[in-house]
Amino acid sequence: MKKFIYFALTVFALGLATSCTSDDNSISNDDTTNPTKTDLTIKVLEQKNDHYNIAIYSNVNEFYAPSTTPIIVEITDATDANNKVFTDVSMNIMMHMTMPNGHKKSHSAPISQLKPIAGSSNKFEGEIMFSMAGMDIEKNFWEIEIKAKNKDKNIETKLPTTVRNGQFFDRNDINSIKGSDRKTLETFNIDSEKHFAALHHVSKFIVGKNNIAVSIYKREDNGMRFPEVGELQVSIDPRMPDMANHGVLDGVIKLNYNSTTKQYEGKLPLSMTGYWFLNLVIKDQAGNILAGQPVGLDADGKETVNGDKFFDLVF
Repeated sequence: MKKFIYFALTVFALGLATSCTSDDNSISNDDTTNPTKTDLTIKVLEQKNDHYNIAIYSNVNEFYAPSTTPIIVEITDATDANNKVFTDVSMNIMMHMTMPNGHKKSHSAPISQLKPIAGSSNKFEGEIMFSMAGMDIEKNFWEIEIKAKNKDKNIETKLPTTVRNGQFFDRNDINSIKGSDRKTLETFNIDSEKHFAALHHVSKFIVGKNNIAVSIYKREDNGMRFPEVGELQVSIDPRMPDMANHGVLDGVIKLNYNSTTKQYEGKLPLSMTGYWFLNLVIKDQAGNILAGQPVGLDADGKETVNGDKFFDLVF
């Protein structure tokens, strides 16, 4: 009897191992246009201001929208390599649009303000939530403004950039995972007012529990201000669409609001490498759904119907 139980457990364990390994997953990090790259080492923009050089690095080859894009801003002095102390560093972003009638309009977008990287006084990290594309550097483009101070000298520079339309996973086409961009920014309305849900950058995902954070921003003043919103309920249901849409043992992950960071934070448990669809549901305090839908059942009673609001990742 003991031998039979041991044999059955062994077969069961082997079945789990063979049915849920990264080798069986058809989607790998190399299959994506802009995969989940951990290091911000790609120089995307660079501009000189007097004898200062301002460079912006990211984890993508080109900016796309909608997205929460992590950046590193590096400021150097071309005349003095040892001059590396820059203070009061900040950024702002602005979208400039020229309408068909020639009328010009501008608006901003949410950001995570620049802060010094540990151990450095000339490198600063932040995030830009590009809300829309703009591919004409003269008529329809984004502009990143960087301000800093060095030895009582004020530095101000504006770096124009194009932002392409993102190509994201289509829930009705499993093959669209390949070649897709990562979805890190969602939009939804509350009482006809636009809100943004931003998945903050994670330096490295692991098999196991990962710290994640989501911010909710409200669009105000015609798109010039984006205060954080803290009175909502945010949950994520991790799924693998190309593997029968299986989830995780922890089930739906509820993110808790941190009033200090103004972010919804939690632990994202990932059982294996591959493509993960993070089904997003946002509710009010009464539990009414404001955005997204819980994972639903298909005609065969299987949980394969994901909602229309989501983040995703590949690692």
